[in-house]
Amino acid sequence: MRITVLTHNLSSNAAMRAHRLAQAASRFSDVTLIGPAARAGPWPALPRDIPIVSVKKRRFPDFFGRFVDLVEKASGDVLIAAKPHLASFGVALLAAEKREVPVILDVDDLEVALTPRSEWTADPLTTDLSRPGSILYVSLLTRAAGAAAAVTASSSALARRFGGVLVPHGVDTDLFDPARIDRREARRSFGFTGPTVLFAGTPRGHKGLKELALAVDRVPGSQLAVACRPTDLAGPEWDAFPFHRIPLLPYTELPPLLVAADAVAIPQLDDEAAVYQMPMKVFDAMAAGKPIVASAISDLPIALEGCGRITPPGDVEALSEAIADVLRHPEESRAMGRRARERCLALYTLAEVSRLLKDVVERVTSSV
Repeated sequence: MRITVLTHNLSSNAAMRAHRLAQAASRFSDVTLIGPAARAGPWPALPRDIPIVSVKKRRFPDFFGRFVDLVEKASGDVLIAAKPHLASFGVALLAAEKREVPVILDVDDLEVALTPRSEWTADPLTTDLSRPGSILYVSLLTRAAGAAAAVTASSSALARRFGGVLVPHGVDTDLFDPARIDRREARRSFGFTGPTVLFAGTPRGHKGLKELALAVDRVPGSQLAVACRPTDLAGPEWDAFPFHRIPLLPYTELPPLLVAADAVAIPQLDDEAAVYQMPMKVFDAMAAGKPIVASAISDLPIALEGCGRITPPGDVEALSEAIADVLRHPEESRAMGRRARERCLALYTLAEVSRLLKDVVERVTSSV
């Protein structure tokens, strides 16, 4: 069997979920990951262990030719479209209609919540129809989710909303095995000299980074490390926060960064986007055996049951107290990290994700 996984943008972190699905599918089929890529190339953290086929990222009218190219390249017996975007789900629907193969739509965000309708008028770029990523295309394709033979989702909330099957992000637990990493050398290489709290996700408004910065600032002697691009967290509103900036790393270099940190924070806020999103980095941190402080949002309390600290979203004081407690009690924190890895090995390995995805693929292919 051949599976084509489609992403709307190989050059953004959106490609990471598509890649994770491709990794899982590669355990039971031949897989290719396809999508548009910017001139600078794929997202720096995107692994290269799966065959990747790209077309040049363009706006309309040039995108029409790229769209046709993607339809031709979507040659799998099953098409998995990551996110309801024109360059992923739109391409998949057309290719499936042409070749009579099933389409699985995968949702890992409520895309329309990331760009709410209330913002469309204020920012004309969001509705610019020359942009393949226009929210108008995304909104229409979200409504067309029923055209897919099946829907998979990264969170329980998304699975309920779309009537889909929960397929967690999962993680390569061997890659993130902390026993394989020299923590002292990792701390030296990243310049960590004191208690360090790591935010390893992509900075976004709903991810509570400002609240995290305020919380860490209240813990004497601690520092906040953030993996980000030079253009992230720039401007007067961020000048007061002395972040320890880490350049974006290839995915295979992320384990030493996690192991080097003393704690990992995932401080999602209580807004619609966060309620539906399940951060991929929580599984990476669990696999690395890290003590994790996270918000009571989405499936984070479920994933971290018995092996993490959960705080109310947006509560700076509670977040600060939890971080301080983790840093003050290293033995208990290390035990919590070990429990997190054990839970990850039991529930969130790539093998388990592969099993869940294979069940969906077998269901849609048996009905063709």
